[in-house]
Amino acid sequence: MEENEFEIKIDFKPGEGDPARIFKAMSGLIDSFQSLDSHLASSFDVALDASLVLDNISAGSIKAKFRDLIEGLPDEALKEAEWKKILGHFLLKAKYAILEWLKDKKEISHRDDVRVLERELVKIAEETDLKQLPAYTSPSAEVLLSDILGVQESLAYLSEGDSATYRYGENVVNFNRELQISNEIVRDVLTKEVVQSSGKRVVKVKKPDYLGQSMWGLQYDGRSIDAKITDTDWLFLFQGRKLDVKPGDSLRVMLYEEISYGYEGEIVHRHYEVEKVYEIVKPPKQGNISF
Repeated sequence: MEENEFEIKIDFKPGEGDPARIFKAMSGLIDSFQSLDSHLASSFDVALDASLVLDNISAGSIKAKFRDLIEGLPDEALKEAEWKKILGHFLLKAKYAILEWLKDKKEISHRDDVRVLERELVKIAEETDLKQLPAYTSPSAEVLLSDILGVQESLAYLSEGDSATYRYGENVVNFNRELQISNEIVRDVLTKEVVQSSGKRVVKVKKPDYLGQSMWGLQYDGRSIDAKITDTDWLFLFQGRKLDVKPGDSLRVMLYEEISYGYEGEIVHRHYEVEKVYEIVKPPKQGNISF
């Protein structure tokens, strides 16, 4: 393999299963690695951008070779050394370290688990001898877990008996298809504290739920939210067409709000439920305009 080149390989049994699964998995992994590389590069305190370039693809097992394309390096850094190659090598090692960290895990259950990975990425950056660039900080746990979730969702397309590997140079690691991770797990791992409250609020209706099977689209406190209405008596009247609610109307409600805060005080997630509907508030009628 050429310098700063890596390979994603998917092994499968020819003639078995839906053939589209292999291409969906490969496409998903490419997108996830694009996102991961971009986040890893952006953690340097300079305007860097990383994107993938496809070098080769071969069949049998489906095997694709890529290079990281680095853009945005300052001119003074380029004078000192071939920083694009150095950064490209860092990205290869960082992806390998993440996959190696995931290799034997069944789940990620605590924020401290991710701190180990963050420290490892900082160590790799220091070992790569990036002395001419400003200090490196690892991507946030939220970003790392989001990219890991993307990788696992891509692997979910594969069937039993399929496998995928990542390789650069002589370093090879298997993608772990057994890891259980979802948006809910990511949220739980990132959450340190949950604050709950209920109060009378006025919310504007953006998208009603006429069938009772999904969330209502509402506007509250200057933002769009999704909320389930748990006032079953009111819902029965609405879905029986006894009440007239259209987009643009407002509802006076008892709104339950649950805010999950992370370990640095950031908002990780918001959850809303309408516990009771008191009143439908129609918008003011517009006067007729004559010409």
